[in-house]
Amino acid sequence: MVTIYDIAKKSGFSATTVSKALNDYPDVSAATKKKIRSVARELGYTPNSSARALATSKSWLIGILYNEDQGLGIRHPHFSEIIEKFKERIEEAGYELIFIGKRIGERHSSVYEHCLYRGVDGVFIANAPDMDGLKELINSRIPCVASEPVSDKVACVLSSNVEGAKKAVDYLFSLGHRRVAHIAGPDNAHAGHERIMGYKMSVREHDTDYPDGIIETADQFNFKSGYAAMHRLLDLPEPPTALFCSSDLLACGAIAAARECGLYIPEDISIIGFDDIEIATYMVPSITTVRQNRAEIGQTCAETLLKLLDGTNVSPEMIRIPTQLIIRNSCRRYG
Repeated sequence: MVTIYDIAKKSGFSATTVSKALNDYPDVSAATKKKIRSVARELGYTPNSSARALATSKSWLIGILYNEDQGLGIRHPHFSEIIEKFKERIEEAGYELIFIGKRIGERHSSVYEHCLYRGVDGVFIANAPDMDGLKELINSRIPCVASEPVSDKVACVLSSNVEGAKKAVDYLFSLGHRRVAHIAGPDNAHAGHERIMGYKMSVREHDTDYPDGIIETADQFNFKSGYAAMHRLLDLPEPPTALFCSSDLLACGAIAAARECGLYIPEDISIIGFDDIEIATYMVPSITTVRQNRAEIGQTCAETLLKLLDGTNVSPEMIRIPTQLIIRNSCRRYG
């Protein structure tokens, strides 16, 4: 069995330095950690998790609260990339991940009690609407970071939703459209509310006769909800000539509904989505959308949590990640 002394002998570092590098101590340089970990992999070193926990008074476990209600699970096109990038950085620092869903929490009365039961060192709140025990967890001493606002006590990393939405709607007005509608996210979605704000800001700046907007609210950020909302918009006495959707899946559903009604995209109606998930590229036409930098969100969540675990004082604020308007083929000039 390979030990830290074997790694020390081959790498030329002391056993103490090897131990610190493998446990991601901050007083060991990144270059030294990289070299020691390379030697450890070469020798086939496998850490003894029980011994490491005893030596460091840590479990080296990070919990991920994730409760996806659309039936996609970890395959969700938005959350999957955020979680994957978070996972890469956390594992690089020597931690293991455990997923904590609503059902797991229910078996231990609450997600907070389950976190105590598993002895996690920290928690990433990826998506946890209405999870029992969330408030207890936030008010506990367990370090937490989130990718959606959950409390003014928890640092949150998310996209610049207002700016991104306004950018999209401004673009539609720049193409000459005057009647621009919005399919909004569900009422309980913070990101959806922020995108409504960006939409309304643009509508009011362009001196329209509908200052409160033309808005249909979707039940969920999915295809079916976009399809239903689009039919409601097309039933209006004066349907829109352009549409901003709060997600790409909503935009896909809207496109299907428009085609069912004999409309062509973008000849009859221009459509913009939000997210830039993979399907947006391969739809016909490809969807103009607002790109969220999911990789940076996941990495920033990980870095923020690692700072908290190291004892760094991190302000519980919203960290905004810029968005980018990706112009494809679902919009055209009006008139």
